[in-house]
Order: sequence, then C-alpha cells, then structure tokens
Amino acid sequence: MQRARSLTWVMRLCGGTSAASLALLSILVVGDVILRNTGLARWSWLSELTEYLLTISTFTGAPWVLHNHGHVNVDVLLRTVSAAKARWLVRASNLLGGVISAILLVVAVRVTFDSYALGSLVFKNLIFPEWYLMTPVVLCFGLCTAEFLTRIVTREAHA
Repeated sequence: MQRARSLTWVMRLCGGTSAASLALLSILVVGDVILRNTGLARWSWLSELTEYLLTISTFTGAPWVLHNHGHVNVDVLLRTVSAAKARWLVRASNLLGGVISAILLVVAVRVTFDSYALGSLVFKNLIFPEWYLMTPVVLCFGLCTAEFLTRIVTREAHA
C-alpha cells in the first residue's frame, strides 16, 4: 500500500512538472513575440529551449496520464465480450504495456549511458551533455513500467 502511495506521489510530481514545463513554454513564447515585435530583444536560444520543454512535458506527463487512466482507450472490443474476457484483455494489455515499457526503458538507459561514456554534447545555441536529454525518457519508461507492474500485481482491471 505504501508503495502505491509513493508511486502516486511521484506521478503527481510528474504531472506538475509537465504542467510547469508547458506553462513556462507559453510564457517564454509570448515574451519572445512581445520582445521581438517591440525590437527590445531577440532570444536566439528560445526555439531550442521550447524543443526541450516539449520533451520534458511529454515524457513527464505520459506516466501521470497513464496512472490517472487519462490515456485514450479503444474499448469497442471490451464492450462486445463478457466481463471475464474483458478483464483478461485488460490484464493482457497491462502485461504487454509493461513489457514494451521495460524494453524501451532498457534501450533508453543504454543510450543514456553510452552518451555519458562518450561525453557527447549537444551543439546548438545551448551546449550541454547529450545524456541530459535522455533523463526524461528514462524516467518516463521507468515509471510507466512501474505503473503497469503495479496494475498487474494488484490485478487492476480498470479499462
């Protein structure tokens, strides 16, 4: 039970991070438009930063959406089969989602470690280690894997 509460807390933190990233992105874009049109400033790095904020918001938001059952469900099949078969299909989809998330987690971790070991850098307007960009991906697939495992262990049948 404590583990599920901890996971819920982490998922809320992810949702908040995603929302904050989108809010910051909105503020920066509006500020850039105002400053450019008034001739006060030109932020050459803003386009690049918006890419990174979109990445952060997407990969921190995905586990939160999954945890809160906010993802899109195509439940046409579930409505046509018996309740027992529908529960089985949901469990099978949780297992498949967990396996896919775990595979993507392993790939993301390998890419992150390789990037770190090679000392790869992102060279655009902003220069920083490439592995920084992979940390939200690792976090996302790690938490999605944990969410699917929690559903499997608790035999959650929410469709």
